[in-house]
Amino acid sequence: MWEKLDKRLEVWNVKIQKTKDGWLKQPLFYLHKLGLTGNIISTAKVALAVIAFWVVKYSLPGAVVIFLSSYIFDVFDGSLARYSGQNSDRGKFIDVLTDQTVYALAVLAMIRIDLLNVKALAYNLLAVPVVYLLVIIQRNENRPSDWLIKPVAKLNYYKSPLYAAVIGLTAGWFDVGFANGVLYVSNAVVTLHIIYAYIIIVRKHDSRKEEKR
Repeated sequence: MWEKLDKRLEVWNVKIQKTKDGWLKQPLFYLHKLGLTGNIISTAKVALAVIAFWVVKYSLPGAVVIFLSSYIFDVFDGSLARYSGQNSDRGKFIDVLTDQTVYALAVLAMIRIDLLNVKALAYNLLAVPVVYLLVIIQRNENRPSDWLIKPVAKLNYYKSPLYAAVIGLTAGWFDVGFANGVLYVSNAVVTLHIIYAYIIIVRKHDSRKEEKR
């Protein structure tokens, strides 16, 4: 069941990526004309996240707006790299690394102001990068790559619910209990995915050992 769901999600993510690239064709043309690259935009989104981490102590709504601006940058970096013909596995690694950095800064900002349950946030801060790492290995270990490995996970559905809950909390749509509930459910699902990905990796390793005997 988990394997089928994993494959369906992967196919779904590829379709979304192609659709998004089509919708962004016009703005990508102008960004390319300006000499911007995917890596420049990836770096800029981290810079915005650092600013938001500092601002959150003084204004939660202000920090949320800056983090949302960083998220908009995230929409463009991979698409711009593909549009410019600069798409590579090394570039994808930079994209994944900067995405994780922005997410980590967002969670640390929540911890900084005790916005949600601190222990649950700390666990999420550890668990999300772990599941990304394991899924990258699980899905791409034997695929050809122009770098060390294809660093593609496409697991934004583990980040988006928490982002949405915090935005709703800031806007007054949700209360802290609801936002914490989203965090707890997210942590539980991430944990199950970590276990699943780890089991798949171990099974692959064991099967290779059996083949060599």
